[in-house]
Amino acid sequence: MGWPVMPWQRYVLEVGTEVDPATGLFAYSTVGLTVPRQSGKTTAAGALCEHRTVSAPRSRVWFTAQTREVARDWLLNEHAPGVQLSPLEPYAKVRRAQGSEGITYPHGGMFRIFAPLPAALHSKQSDLVVVDEAWAFDLERGRQLDQAIVPTQATRSAPPGAQVWKVSTAGDETSLWLWETVTKGRAAVEAGRRTGMAYFEFACPDDLDPTAPSSWPQYHPAYGITIGVAQMAAALEELGPAGFARAYGNRWPEGMGSAAAPPKIPPGRWAAVQVPPIADVPAGVTMALGFETDRLRTAGAIAVAWRDRAGVRLELTDARPGTAWMTERLAELAARWAPVAIGHAADSPALDIADTLASAGLPLVAIRGRDWPAACAGFLSSILERRLRIGAHPALSAAADVAPGRDSGDGGWAWHRRGTAADIAPVVAATAGVWALDHPSAPPAAAWTAF
Repeated sequence: MGWPVMPWQRYVLEVGTEVDPATGLFAYSTVGLTVPRQSGKTTAAGALCEHRTVSAPRSRVWFTAQTREVARDWLLNEHAPGVQLSPLEPYAKVRRAQGSEGITYPHGGMFRIFAPLPAALHSKQSDLVVVDEAWAFDLERGRQLDQAIVPTQATRSAPPGAQVWKVSTAGDETSLWLWETVTKGRAAVEAGRRTGMAYFEFACPDDLDPTAPSSWPQYHPAYGITIGVAQMAAALEELGPAGFARAYGNRWPEGMGSAAAPPKIPPGRWAAVQVPPIADVPAGVTMALGFETDRLRTAGAIAVAWRDRAGVRLELTDARPGTAWMTERLAELAARWAPVAIGHAADSPALDIADTLASAGLPLVAIRGRDWPAACAGFLSSILERRLRIGAHPALSAAADVAPGRDSGDGGWAWHRRGTAADIAPVVAATAGVWALDHPSAPPAAAWTAF
């Protein structure tokens, strides 16, 4: 296509497209890449897309960015002209009509753009999907994008397989979807993984000042090739130190990562309250239920708490994908155990479930206002002081490993759903169940409407 490949680009493209000789498939199904501005990341992504399109008959390659309009502008005004001035020009057909923009080849290969929306790739197939400027997506939109992409690759199992590439510069506090990729990628590199996920990060090290001209050649991978001191100095003047550090140093804002949202529950204290799980609540005890869904309502959790002679006992009864099952399951458990209350956080994403249950006469308790920080603090203190026995459950332990807190503004704190990329619904459901056990709003109903 007429442009020289920079060393960093060659390295990323060669490693990211490694093929496992034992299977003939790509070693990495997911590739994460973060680099400073003006490094040539989108150019490298375009070369990757074009290569994948021409390398196999009927290949399907898709590209998106912050918006469809941004992706369209890049394809038609930046990428396509390079193709049309290259040896590919006799074979490449550039489509410019609104809704069908892309590049096709005689062997059936197709490279197109798509809107970063949940239904944009519905009924499509893909061999490669590239998401550029992944920092622009919050966790909810990013998870929706994942749900749009994954089904398109379900049938692309023939060698060399399918890939998803997420490329970007560091984001801000709202860029939790990209941050999820960064944290997973760093962990994969730290563990020395050679399959599954490849991750590349070119950034200013912590011991360098990203605004110092002497540091620029040490961390910017395109410095001295496509960008120099004049351009960097102008960017620093325009963006200021903080903006420059993110955009050109590829540094995340202070407060991202484990230092920003550390887990509230110490692992050792959590381990100390774990007991073997049991399948049913003992007869004759006072018990309560708690429930929660994740923010995107892609999964739900139900917990049960009861008091016996040894104190308070907690079990996670359910942690399943989706939420359609939750209303009937909660009604079933309530019919079996006659809880004194069914608790949920008043700001829960599952308020429609709560409304349905309340309308049917079940003893719902919405934990609101200062009660919710009190419930969170009480749940934590019962673990720290070993006043709670918890039936071991992998989903609950996984949530407890990462569940962060957020200042509630009046000296208290509450579980922070946005503070982690992981699903903490099991911990929230457990907290609601334990609180409801001691704070029933009314005696349990004698009967309720069937579902």
